[in-house]
Amino acid sequence: MAGTLRPTQVPFPERAERALAGPKPASLRAVGNPALLAVPLLGLLASRDCPGRILLDTLELVPRWVSEGRVILSGFHSPLEQQVLRSVLRRNGRVVKVLARGMGEYHPPAQEREPLTNGTMLVLTAHPDRVLRTTRETALARNRLVLALATELIVPHVAPASGLARLLLEWK
Repeated sequence: MAGTLRPTQVPFPERAERALAGPKPASLRAVGNPALLAVPLLGLLASRDCPGRILLDTLELVPRWVSEGRVILSGFHSPLEQQVLRSVLRRNGRVVKVLARGMGEYHPPAQEREPLTNGTMLVLTAHPDRVLRTTRETALARNRLVLALATELIVPHVAPASGLARLLLEWK
């Protein structure tokens, strides 16, 4: 597990098809435990610029989420989302990480290696392998996928006039 993981195709969840605006991918590419897509998912989205108090308040919720067995779904891209990911993984919680780029062969960071092998993590993407970098457009598509897959949503902070603010207005 030290190196790379080869993604597999997973079917696009039916509940997400109804929620996703625009064309729907036939399948997703994923590494880890695809069974996590079948359980209720707590979506987490936050703007990059987030006050420290909101970050701390959100991190205080993580132990409860983990003890309740919640599966946290996010792109884990903003600083707040990254801190939540680290906190959930340290507590052996369950996560679904959505990439804003293609996967090719996935080179998991050290903190993800054990969760990917023990069934507590899934990393997925709807982007083809040729998409190598995250852009505003692919980040928006990732966040739309998070919204479509989530059965519940928590948004601790939305910066005014941000891409996330526009997306949430569109989504409602």
